[in-house]
Amino acid sequence: MTSIQILRIMMGTTLCCWGLAASAAPLDTFFSDPFDTQAWLSSGTGAAWSDHALKLPTATRPNNVHFTHRMTLAQLTAYALRHNPATEVAYANLQASAAGLGVATSGYLPTLTLTSSANRSQQNSTAGFAIPALNADSTSLSLSYVLLDFGARAAQRNAAKAQLFISGFDNNLALQNVSLSVTQNYYQLIGEQALVRAYQQTVAEDLASLNTATIQQKSGMATISDVLQAKAALAQAKAELISARAQVRSDQGALAESCGLLANNPIPLQPLNPQVLPPIVTPAVQTLIHYAISHNASVSADAAQILADRADVQSDQAVGLPTLSLGVSGGKRFQNQLSPSQNWSIGVTLTVPIFSGFKDSYQVEEARSQVNSAQASLNEEAQTVSLTVYQDYQTVLGAREAAQAAQLAVASAQASLKAVRAQCKVGLATMVDLLTAQATLTTAQQTQIQDITTGYIDLANLANALGYIEIPHDLTSLQDQS
Repeated sequence: MTSIQILRIMMGTTLCCWGLAASAAPLDTFFSDPFDTQAWLSSGTGAAWSDHALKLPTATRPNNVHFTHRMTLAQLTAYALRHNPATEVAYANLQASAAGLGVATSGYLPTLTLTSSANRSQQNSTAGFAIPALNADSTSLSLSYVLLDFGARAAQRNAAKAQLFISGFDNNLALQNVSLSVTQNYYQLIGEQALVRAYQQTVAEDLASLNTATIQQKSGMATISDVLQAKAALAQAKAELISARAQVRSDQGALAESCGLLANNPIPLQPLNPQVLPPIVTPAVQTLIHYAISHNASVSADAAQILADRADVQSDQAVGLPTLSLGVSGGKRFQNQLSPSQNWSIGVTLTVPIFSGFKDSYQVEEARSQVNSAQASLNEEAQTVSLTVYQDYQTVLGAREAAQAAQLAVASAQASLKAVRAQCKVGLATMVDLLTAQATLTTAQQTQIQDITTGYIDLANLANALGYIEIPHDLTSLQDQS
């Protein structure tokens, strides 16, 4: 082998080593998977991953609650506010924000640190004999306190306090949303239950009509067409009853879930009284809008966000200012058989930022822009709430008027059915007239129930926009909720 060949081999080996060093340390290349991480993988692409030894936290399932009496909306709302997971999350976040305020306030106090260390060491001399082992331990106590920071700690505390305000309003918003959900599901359920009762009455009346048509057909007073029409009306009424019962079961699950219960937990309720209309909203719409802007939780949270962003501006401005700190420490050191040595120190430290590559100035400018953005968001939210209140107000008025008209329609349809039934018995009205009158009454009852429940749900939406947690008994005075 020539010297040139040997040189080429040496150069190739060197380059190879450099290539290995670029990707991994030389010793690492001898082990492909020393920690057996491949064991955590599934059998291959397309296979579901699972680990039987993994123990994940599990959700707490609500207990089945047996209600001994019919629940009112106020009772269900109070239960939901205590047991719905959404309110638990909001309150836990509020607790965390309160603790964060404590963290920010702690910056005004000094920090005290105790440090203790012990070691044993020995080394051999170059002359060949061993130096005795050296045992040493030392303990020191240090105190550090920021004397002056030109508002940095105050900014941190203001930011933490603003975050507490935001979490508080978010908590109120969660309460409002849970209450609104319960109210909507409550009226949807009792409304659907009222429809079931109306369809049951229709089925009974259509069955009686079918029996009448069958008897009259046998006696020659009615035709087979009358019997078939009566059968068709009865089948239609039964189909509507079956659909309404299925919707009741679905609505029961929705109400139970909004209360923090299992979906199959039955809740006995007071039946809907179609004769009772939703309460009248007497204040003018402009009064309601003004009240909502002052009490709506979303608007208040956006206003608190401005305080938080202003605190960020103050904090970023303080970053570029000097900081004066006090430091005090003292301790003892013990070493073999020697007398302990003492040490102490006291001093002040002045930190003066000189240049940060314009980072501080840009951070201040960014924070000021965030304040402007938060103010714009507040204005936008106030406009949105104002529009919501205005629309809900008009909807509530329209729903109540519609419910009043529906009551008159039901009374008229009932009187008409009574008259047609009497005429049918003496042959002055046909079976078609009777079935038409029954269908008219059913439609009028359905409309009445829907208008009543819609009116209460619209009133709940209005109360939610105003910042109320529950539907107030009287909107005249607009008192603050407590």
